[in-house]
Amino acid sequence: MLRALYTFLIIAALSALAIWLADNPGDLVMHWRGYEVRTSFVIGLGLMVAIAFLVLLAYRVMISVLRTPAGFSSFLDQRRRRRGFLALTRGMVAVAAGDAAEARRFAGQARRFLDETPLTLLLAAQAAQLEGKEDAARGYFEAMLATPETEFLGLRGLFVQARRAGDRTRALDIARRAFALRPKTPWAAQAVFEIETAEEDWQAALSTLDRMLSAKLVTRDVARHRRAVLLTALAQTAEEAARIQIGDAKKGPREKALSLALDAASLEPDFVPAVALAAKLCGETGRARRGAKLVEDIWTRRPHPDLADAYMNLIDGESAYDRFKRVRLLAGHNRDHIESRVALARAGVAARDWLAARGALEPYVGLNAVERPSQRICELMAAIEEGEHGDRGSAREWLARALHAPEDEAWTGEGYRSHRWSPINPVTGEFDALTWRAPGLRLPPAVVPAAPVSAPAPVPEPEPAPVAAEKSAPAGAEEHHVRPQLEEDEALAFPPPLPDDPGPTGADDFDVEPEGGEGHKW
Repeated sequence: MLRALYTFLIIAALSALAIWLADNPGDLVMHWRGYEVRTSFVIGLGLMVAIAFLVLLAYRVMISVLRTPAGFSSFLDQRRRRRGFLALTRGMVAVAAGDAAEARRFAGQARRFLDETPLTLLLAAQAAQLEGKEDAARGYFEAMLATPETEFLGLRGLFVQARRAGDRTRALDIARRAFALRPKTPWAAQAVFEIETAEEDWQAALSTLDRMLSAKLVTRDVARHRRAVLLTALAQTAEEAARIQIGDAKKGPREKALSLALDAASLEPDFVPAVALAAKLCGETGRARRGAKLVEDIWTRRPHPDLADAYMNLIDGESAYDRFKRVRLLAGHNRDHIESRVALARAGVAARDWLAARGALEPYVGLNAVERPSQRICELMAAIEEGEHGDRGSAREWLARALHAPEDEAWTGEGYRSHRWSPINPVTGEFDALTWRAPGLRLPPAVVPAAPVSAPAPVPEPEPAPVAAEKSAPAGAEEHHVRPQLEEDEALAFPPPLPDDPGPTGADDFDVEPEGGEGHKW
């Protein structure tokens, strides 16, 4: 409707103009080189409009002629780019499908049509990797380093190649370069941190962690926990350095280790390895009261055998009776926890207080036991039976039960189990990957019930079938070392030590003497 109105208005305006020119005739006179040209105004105006149109048409034709080569070249370029991007798309699809031959063919077409663009280099490198030509792929990635636009992409490809080849040194160098180029890239930061921790370069890992926190790649809680683990690892290294020194040379590394362990414990008050190490070093440096306070504070929340070991060994040369009194105070902070009862039983065995030791384990071995005793409880009961009554038969029975008893908790990771904490998994090199847990239970086969007997007897604990051919336990101290056969993927890195049992004073072959007056540890 509006278009028709506009057309009508234009026609009306032209009609009005034609009527006005008809009502106002006039002459148009032009003098040029002695000639006089005379015509009417309307015809002269028409001639001027026609001449202007012809001039404009000639200009457009001339411009078109002049631009024809460039236009043709632009047409060819656009066509080439279309074909190049089509080849690039098909090549990416071939890479995703794992078709190495098609990927190589389309990569060649893409490079021919698009030259050395980042995507064509990446496609060529991926095609070479599919064909197993790592050297050719490395050449393409290194070619990307020449320009700033593709440098980071090339570093990423070279890092993946180095990681696949197991070249940790080269992977670390490339990851550090990528991290310096783009500090806010998660993969580069994480790669640097993981490799530095796997190489046990704790100081460099701390610096990397600070940069990751500044770039907001990790949260403050995660950074605090990682810092506690790294400080504990540094404290362990300093402690090992102090251990090989002699005399006053030990003081410096030991004080450094204590400072680092205390810093870790202040960051993570519930981090057991840090607190246990700090308490142990406090005892070695004459700060037994502070070490006891550290263990007692965490014992109410997270009782742990490592804490119990550190607490028992706080005072050098302490008698077994005095140690038992201190352990009773520690157990009082979390009386009903299994670790409190085991620690009390260990101290009772060392002090030869058999009644207290047996009473501590009563919930697990008595007639009203709520769960099956674990291996260490069975071993403790064997020590109690032998020490209190001299009953080797009962002791051997408990050791035989330990063969099939539920396994105790340990620091467990992928393919690794140990009673000693490590900041990395020694098998995989993964940082902070060990957790304190028991292995998965294996269901025993159905047991045929025994025939009823006339005399009443206590109901024995159900025992699963042995996982290996059962051998008779040898006489002597080795009976305390009996452990069930482990799973193949759960190799025990450190053998379990003995309980704190000084044994009878006689010359019996089953007695076990404590080492250095301290007693054995689990």
